[in-house]
Amino acid sequence: MNNAGFNNASLFHAPPAEGAHHDSHPKTPAAICRLGTIVFLCSEALLFSALISAYLVCRQAGGFWNWPPNFHDGIELPPMPKLLTGINTIILVSSSFVYHAAESSVKKGKSGAGWILLAAALGATFVGIQSIEWTHLYHEGLWFNKGGVYGSSFFTLTGFHGAHVTVGVLLILWCFYLQVTKRTFTPERHVALENVGLYWHFVDVVWVFLYVILYWL
Repeated sequence: MNNAGFNNASLFHAPPAEGAHHDSHPKTPAAICRLGTIVFLCSEALLFSALISAYLVCRQAGGFWNWPPNFHDGIELPPMPKLLTGINTIILVSSSFVYHAAESSVKKGKSGAGWILLAAALGATFVGIQSIEWTHLYHEGLWFNKGGVYGSSFFTLTGFHGAHVTVGVLLILWCFYLQVTKRTFTPERHVALENVGLYWHFVDVVWVFLYVILYWL
């Protein structure tokens, strides 16, 4: 089997071409691939639930309505940049709609590459703005090892989520590369694009919960 046939069979589970060697990769149904992605996301949901629950327990122990404490470890905790992070939240949520537009374009027989690239750009913008926010908080005196359990839990939650967004951006760029160079995704064959979309939508929904819990409660 030539290289193009091998890539299609292994990545997108196309049936082996007629006359292909008998040990070619067997076709995996799209439903099985989607189920695997959903199971993976369920495990990720459990992990985020555990982190958020730990944060809320620590907050309850420190006084639910008096959080974060005004002074801790000899420093005055800086206010959270709600406006900047709110704009960043809109950017990330918008990327989900943009990615959905990419999927819809592919299902209609169009390339959708422009929408895919725009979704990656919005995700990268989110990571960039969050890095600016982290830098600001660091210079204000709040970091992993400062601010007590509040500082450590805040940066653990936002950092863990930021790592997931970074992975999502890389996956979207991978989809963009495949679509531009090989026109891999078609109305009949786009399971990988859908699975990346499931991951991306999940990451966006998790951030909405984190934004409300960390910045507004």
